[in-house]
Formats: sequence, C-alpha cells, structure tokens
Amino acid sequence: MAIPENAKKTLRKKAQSSKYTYGQLAQVYRRGQGAYVSSGSRGTSMAAWSMGRVNSFIRGGHSQDNDIKRGVKKTKKKM
Repeated sequence: MAIPENAKKTLRKKAQSSKYTYGQLAQVYRRGQGAYVSSGSRGTSMAAWSMGRVNSFIRGGHSQDNDIKRGVKKTKKKM
C-alpha cells in the first residue's frame, strides 16, 4: 500500500525530531496499514491507526517493531 503524501510529510517531521529515520518510520507506518487491514478494526481510519503505531514506536512501545529499532544507534551524552 502506498503512503499518502500528507502522511509522508508528517513522517519526515517526526524523523527530524526523533532518533529514527524516515525509512524506519515509513516501515512502521506500512506495518500499521497491514495490521489495520488484517484486524478488521473499523472504529478508526487506516491513516489514524498507522500513525498511532508510529507514535507508539517513537515512544518506545510496540515490541512487534523491535527489529526496526535494532538498526538505531544510541547517542552518547558528553560528560
């Protein structure tokens, strides 16, 4: 499934303000789209479901996406 242009713009902004790349966030968004289709959840839109998954991923939730997190380098704090 394609990511809508407005969602791409939002993902780019989120990537700039987080430690994740646009590509990683787009991957999580696509997984959210797939989860929406397979779950049968009709109480919310696919876009809202997918972006909610991205937000949860950034906050540290969603252990299903830990394989994507493994590629992230942690920044070291200067002392």
